[in-house]
Parts: sequence; C-alpha cells; structure tokens
Amino acid sequence: MNAALAELLQQNPDALVTHFNDLSFDPTLAGEALVSQNLFGSGNIVVFDGILDTPLGEDFYKTMLSGTQNTVLIRESEVSKEFLPEFKKMAEIMDFAPVKKFKKPENSFAIADAIGARDKKMTWVEFEKTRRRGAAMEEVHGTIFWAFKSLYIAATSSKEEALLSGMKDYTYRTYLNFSKKYLVPELKTKLGELKEMYHLAHRGECDLEAELELFLLKL
Repeated sequence: MNAALAELLQQNPDALVTHFNDLSFDPTLAGEALVSQNLFGSGNIVVFDGILDTPLGEDFYKTMLSGTQNTVLIRESEVSKEFLPEFKKMAEIMDFAPVKKFKKPENSFAIADAIGARDKKMTWVEFEKTRRRGAAMEEVHGTIFWAFKSLYIAATSSKEEALLSGMKDYTYRTYLNFSKKYLVPELKTKLGELKEMYHLAHRGECDLEAELELFLLKL
C-alpha cells in the first residue's frame, strides 16, 4: 500500500492524503474526506488501514465508498467470507502473505494513554516520537481525537452504553479512571477544538501539525 501511495503522489503531488486506522476512524470525518477536493481541483487520496476492527467499519465500506471521485487505498488483515464478495465489487483486491517484522512495533495507544493520564511531558514525548517516525498528522490527530472521545464516553455513559457504542471493556475501565482528571465540559470543549482544527486544515486555513502542537501544549 505504501508503494502504491508513493506512486500516486508522484502522479498527483497536489493530492491531500488522509489516513484513518482503527483508532482514528470516525465515519463523519471519513465521509467528508471521501468527497473533499483540493484547491487545485484534482482528487485527493484517502487511506483506510484496519477499520474493519471497528464496529462501524463494514457498514461504512458498504455505504460510503460508492460515488467518491477520490482515490481510496485500503489495507485490511482480515475480511469475513460473507463480506469478501461485496468487497470485490467495490475495489481491486490484492492478497499479500504476512511478513515477519523484527522491529518492535510502535505503541499506537501511547500518546492516547499519556493524554488520558494528563501527563503533559509524556504526551509531548510521544508526539515527538510520532513525528520522528514520519506519521501523517491526520493519523496523529485521529489518535488524539480517539483519546478525548473515549474519555468523554467513559465520563458520560454507563458501561452498557459504552460497550454498545463499540468501546471495549478494557478501554472503558481504563478511560473511566483517566476521565477523573478532566471535567466533562472541558472534554466537550477539547473535542470541539479538535474537530474545528481538522476542518480548517482540510480547507487550507491552518497547519494541522502546528495546531496540534498548540493544543497539546495547553493540555
């Protein structure tokens, strides 16, 4: 997928690339990315990486992919036998055997957990780590948004309501404890700030990386 993405960017260097993974996936933001066009009038590129691990992933693929004028790249490690025929109608399928990885994988939850613990220093350290490994700022934004959304759900919902929304039991218990470090109105405000900066960045009205820096410095 990375090779395909690099080739697409060579052909269309003005394309805006938006990444969604199982942590950063939000159906509303993803739907907006599928219809957005860049300032130069050419199509953008939307990358979905493992969103079938989320409760809404399969339904999103079924209902939102058709009709987009943008290029979509998808990587999924497991597709159910029932859904695979539907998938083949939507996209060109390429199957790759697993490759052994000897490098210790990055902990995608590290920055989210640092935010949950309201550890400003550790949050900044994890943010710098994501920059050094070249993570897309959309991906980083998605992880930060997921952290605050999890804190808000844990603080305002019963366990049964949280699990019905797709939150895992371990996540609920962990972020319920974390949520005691924040006030509910504060969490709501921060979610609003994150949504606003995302929309401004996609309209070219701000730099997402700079906005995330300022946001985390105020944590």
